[in-house]
This record gives sequence, C-alpha cells and structure tokens, in this order.
Amino acid sequence: MTPRLTLALPLSILLAALASPATAQPWPAPTPIADHSFLHAPAPYQTYRGHALIRAQVRDHTEFNRVLAISGDCWTHTPRLEEPIDFLIPPGGLDAVRALRVTFDILEPDMGDVVAAERARLSGPQPRGWFDDYKDLQSISDKIDDLIALRPDITSRVIVGPSLENRTIFGLRIDSPTPGPANTIKPVIYLHAAQHAREWVAPMTVMYVAEQLVAGYGSDPAATAFLDTFAVVIVPVVNVDGYVYTWTTDRFWRKNRRANAGGTFGVDLNRNWSFAWGSDNGSSGDGASATFRGTAPFSEPETTALRTHILATPGIAIALDVHTYGQYLLSPWGHTATPPTILPFFNKYAKIMQTAIKNIHNRTFTYGPCYTTLYAVSGGNVDWWYGDRGVITWTPELRGGSFAPPPTDILPSGQEFYAGLLALAQSFCRADYNHDTFTNGNDYDEFVVDWIDALPAADYDRNGFVNADDFDAFVVEFEEGC
Repeated sequence: MTPRLTLALPLSILLAALASPATAQPWPAPTPIADHSFLHAPAPYQTYRGHALIRAQVRDHTEFNRVLAISGDCWTHTPRLEEPIDFLIPPGGLDAVRALRVTFDILEPDMGDVVAAERARLSGPQPRGWFDDYKDLQSISDKIDDLIALRPDITSRVIVGPSLENRTIFGLRIDSPTPGPANTIKPVIYLHAAQHAREWVAPMTVMYVAEQLVAGYGSDPAATAFLDTFAVVIVPVVNVDGYVYTWTTDRFWRKNRRANAGGTFGVDLNRNWSFAWGSDNGSSGDGASATFRGTAPFSEPETTALRTHILATPGIAIALDVHTYGQYLLSPWGHTATPPTILPFFNKYAKIMQTAIKNIHNRTFTYGPCYTTLYAVSGGNVDWWYGDRGVITWTPELRGGSFAPPPTDILPSGQEFYAGLLALAQSFCRADYNHDTFTNGNDYDEFVVDWIDALPAADYDRNGFVNADDFDAFVVEFEEGC
C-alpha cells in the first residue's frame, strides 16, 4: 500500500500550488531604517526560520508556476526551463513541492540557520582582517576613507548622487599621475556592484580590488602597470537603501525601497535602464515581482544618479556591473537571443578573464551573451552600457551557492576577480577599432574615415568631442600594437 502523504501546510498555500499562473504576495510596508548597523533594527528581523533553498528541474511553465506559487521567491532570475532553478520554499512547502512530483535537491534545509548564524557572527567581536567578514554600508564608506588617507595622491571620493531615501551613493576613483596616450584622457574602467541589495559578496569583491590597487601602486608591478594605463571608478553599493534594509530587516531583499501601487515595494534597478526597457521577456510590470522594472526607464533615483555620474565621467572604456551568484561573465545582449555583431570580441576578452580567474582557485566562469548563456534581462545595465554608450561591458556573476555565501568566500572571490580584471586590463586593445579581434590597417582606415566625419564612434577618449586629441591617442595606441 502506498503510504498516505500528509501535508502540514495551510490550505491557502495548497490551493495556490494548484493554480496557474502564480499569484505573488505583496511585501510588507516599509519601516524607518538606520543608516549604520543592523544592531539598531527598528522592526522585527525576517528570520527565514523553516525556509528551505532548493534547486528544482521543472518540466514546463505550468509546473514552474505551481512551484513559484509555493515559493513566492525564485532565486534564479529569469529562469530557463532547461536549466536547474533555485527557489526559496516557506515552512511546510517542501511537501507541497514533492506532491507536484518535481525533481529537486535541497541546497539548504533551513535558511533560518544560515541567517541566524550570520547575524550572530556579525553582532559579535569582528575578525581582525577587513575582508574576513561582510561589512555594512557605513563600514564600506569608512574603508574608502581609509584608502584615501593611505594614498591621497591617487585616490578621491566619488559622490554619485542621492537614493530614494536620500542616502548618498558613493564610490572611489583611483588614478595615477601618468597621463593617457599622447597626453590625452586616460581610459577608465568603471566598476559598480550591489544593484541587487542581497548580493553582499559583490561590494566586498570590488573593495578588494580597490585595496589591491591603492596599496600596490608603486610597489607591485601589476597594480602599478594597471593604474598607469587605466583610471578606475568603483561604486561598491548602488542600491544603498536596499543594502541597509538587508542588514536591518530582511537579509534577502533584492530591489530598492520604492513604494509601488497596490501596496507592493521595490523596483529592480537592473531592469530600470532605458535600453530595451519595457519587455515582459526579462522583466515584469508587476510591482510584486522581483524583476519589476518600474513605471518608466530611470524612474528610480539610484539608476538616474548612476547614469548622470557615468555621463559626467569622460574616458570610460570598460564597465563591469558586478553581481552574484553562479560564476558567469555575461556580455550583451540580455534582451534578445540575437548576439551583437562583435560577439567574438567580447568572447576573446571573456576567455582571457576566465583563464586568469581559473588559475587562482580553479573556479570556472562560464562566458557568453546574457540572454543565451543565463537568462533574459530587459532594461538591464549591461545592454545600456553597450547599446546606449558603446562601452565594452560584462556582468560578472561571482562565486557562491546562494545569496548568503560563507565569509570564507570573500577573499577568494576578491582574489579571482582581481586576477581576471588585471588580465583584462593587460590585454585589452582599444586600437582594435572595428572589434574584429585583430589590429591592422582596417582599424586605421575605419577610424580615420569616422574621425573625418566627426562620428561619435571616433570620440576615442570618450569626452563628448571628436577632435585632434582623439586622433593622437588612437595613433599612439595603434602604433604600439596589441
């Protein structure tokens, strides 16, 4: 006799599991939050006691919607049916998933244990090394001050702009005295992280890059060569309000803190960029969704501020929008399966980064276009960087098996990401003007034609003007070869 399955689950959840499509539940109303520490949280902290993290293999959209109705929080955005999908399952929900006969593995049987251990650890005596555990927003800001104090000759604080709750989005610029080619503007690598608030290892990783470059300039040959070739702008936390909220109230909050219509909260900042904004394939118009794109492109102060700062920063040649998790190096496009014409160019440098990363801790990062390699993203930052600004860009998805990797992942993540970044900077060739992966007379001829016609593509130093400086800088780098 087949044993009878008992489901210790509220009737409302069981009914939701049998309904398709799923109906998302609104997030709770926002509460005032402290700027500096989770220790002063004004509202009960979401414990996630009894929530399990699973990795499921769903067979069709109906099955996906039924699992989502039980979960309410898919951690794979946006999922593909042919790939494993991670879901956070509420207490009692595992029996309902089993009743659907879905194949799944339990990654964490109780995320409450993970959250409680993390919270207890962070509220106790802190380890001596800054990268030995995660840091709140104020600690990240203080670390930037420390780096500026260490090397005021090559560093400066960046003020990006205000957030929705009027916090300051800040960063660090690192730039050696060495000028750019032909004494023009030095090319800039722009790094930003934590558009998604719960991805704590991302800010720690880019701060590791900051420390290595600042402490190493003038003594470490790799850091010195890097900064004599590129200036670097690092914005460790774009979603400052959401990041604070993950420390005070809800560890796995993703979006910003926008109060939407219908009592829902939050806009996914990485669906709020203007290029290819508005599609339901890769974003959502539902305010309850984790991928809610907002009411319009740049409806959010955070994306508006970051865009304004980017437009005011001349020389940007490379941009990296750092996320977690999964070990990917994602290039455009995110909104369509049709790859950009220069995909071989993206793949050439992604392969270089992949090799350098693997050489550190033997972790393999998969590379390719976002849409076909991982998932659809409409209104994403990676497409805006390339599609709107013409900047070569990737979205690294860092190591980790969840959004709460152990602190022992922080230093390895920083080390492998820094190695990949160094390799990219050492090999990157701006003089490959037509991005065909070769530097030859075709690049020279095409640049000269565009420069004579004053086309935007010939703005080699990316300062908003096509003039003699662009020609001089291109010729110097072309003659040096790549």
